[in-house]
Amino acid sequence: MDDQTTHVREPHSFNVDNLQKYLSAKSLLSDDDKVTLRQFSFGQSNPTFLIESPTRSYVLRKKPPGELLPGAHKVDREYHVQKVLFSAGFPVPQPLLHCTDPHIIGTEFYIMEHAKGRIFRDLRLPGLSVAERTALYVAAVEVLAKLHSLSVASLKLGGYGKGPGYCKRQVSTWTKQYSAAAHKDIPDMNNLSDWLLKHLPDNDDEITLVHGDFRIDNLIFHAKEARVIAVLDWELSTTGQPIADLAYFLMPHYWPEDFNILSSMGSFKGIDGIPSVEDLVSIYCHFRGIPSSMPDLNFYLALSVFKMAGIAQGIYARYLLGNASAQNAAKFGQYVEPMAAIALQIAQRTLSTTAKDPEDSLLRQTRKGQTVLRQVKDFMKKHILPAQKEVQEYYIKHAQSPQRWHTPLIIKNLQVKAREAGLWNLFLPAVSGLTQLDYAYIAEETGCCLFAPEIFNCQAPDTGNMEVLHMFGSEEQKKLWLQPLLKGEIRSCFCMTEPDVASSDATNIECTVDRDGDSYVINGKKWWSSGGGAQGKTASRIKMNF
Repeated sequence: MDDQTTHVREPHSFNVDNLQKYLSAKSLLSDDDKVTLRQFSFGQSNPTFLIESPTRSYVLRKKPPGELLPGAHKVDREYHVQKVLFSAGFPVPQPLLHCTDPHIIGTEFYIMEHAKGRIFRDLRLPGLSVAERTALYVAAVEVLAKLHSLSVASLKLGGYGKGPGYCKRQVSTWTKQYSAAAHKDIPDMNNLSDWLLKHLPDNDDEITLVHGDFRIDNLIFHAKEARVIAVLDWELSTTGQPIADLAYFLMPHYWPEDFNILSSMGSFKGIDGIPSVEDLVSIYCHFRGIPSSMPDLNFYLALSVFKMAGIAQGIYARYLLGNASAQNAAKFGQYVEPMAAIALQIAQRTLSTTAKDPEDSLLRQTRKGQTVLRQVKDFMKKHILPAQKEVQEYYIKHAQSPQRWHTPLIIKNLQVKAREAGLWNLFLPAVSGLTQLDYAYIAEETGCCLFAPEIFNCQAPDTGNMEVLHMFGSEEQKKLWLQPLLKGEIRSCFCMTEPDVASSDATNIECTVDRDGDSYVINGKKWWSSGGGAQGKTASRIKMNF
């Protein structure tokens, strides 16, 4: 956590001994625990701290000190909504206690479990593969759809918001917040507020729990999996129109290419792997089971940027008051005017994402994907389908001999042709440059012929094994196994399913593998194995006692 935390900044310091005694009295720490306190370096609103002892770690979130804007920094609401969501099984850090006594550390605060995982401060996810970016954004939209699918009534949050009319209230709220914090007159902010009030959606009666600040950097992902384990920062949560949350999440797609206001929130243009607006909308609607038509998306996007500009103004106001949470708060004053201009540009566009045909839907391929698919179809028609009879005759002829495990010469020759045509390893985005959706169409086409995937080096189980080696293998493993597999020089195998145990849980597997000289002895009961017979000479070195 060294890159996520810093020393406690002077305006936010408090008596740690008082806190330790309080937590000990609440049984969250033992009397002899020695705690360290560090402040999270990110976040612009309620100061957040990491509390660590030799055996436990917690997160503390509190109000800033000093004069505050009206209605802001309601840590009691954060605690309440997280408690309700945790009980409902939604991924949030478990809230443990809420303290309203200002004598403990000087302000109201609450304590929650420390959720450990991956936090990405840059929304563009630099350093990750194309496939990983896609998977993380899909996971984020999935958890947002899950939030909006929860019943407010069953959560007993009926009094948490004010019912229908959410959009009008949001425009009014952020106009007031901006006006209260404004350090100078910005005509575009005034014009934007007027435009929003004149273009309120006709249908504003849908009520769900909304997060209010849903972004990638407010999520904690599993350390290795593309799965959200915790949604953070519920300060702006309320009940109201869920599409406002989705639009807020989509904002970076609409930043101009030269938008450099915040390095971590720059334009998505030119970033491979982040799904398009159309795809994210379709995924979200699929998970919620609602139509993907959103004729008012331009309004919600403009409202989102207006809200972001208001937040930036508030951060700068807290900097002027001397109680800002983050070290870079002084920069935010210069962000308000450019964001207001962007919001007005969005407001004047027609941004309906109604899916009218496949080109506008979740099933849209990239241009490269469409080109490669045409090439694959031509290759299939010209070379592979005419070879089916010869391949079938080979396997019938050698059905009872060791030759059945050998690759027919015609397949080897077709592999050479496919590789020369650039139709090789199409399944792996880092190699092919294709998206998973692009490859889905290609896999559908090659699935028309039993041996076609092998021609393009896209056959199972090698595809899955290569993906695992590519994403998680050591450099030595990649050199030894991945590179020869990518070249088609070797084959791999995969065994799964032990009927007597739940072997989808790897900790239950009972099968054993022991070295015996230059061979391996495998003892266990497997339901089936794939690829083992294609190992040629390698297969003879494996003694399988199934």
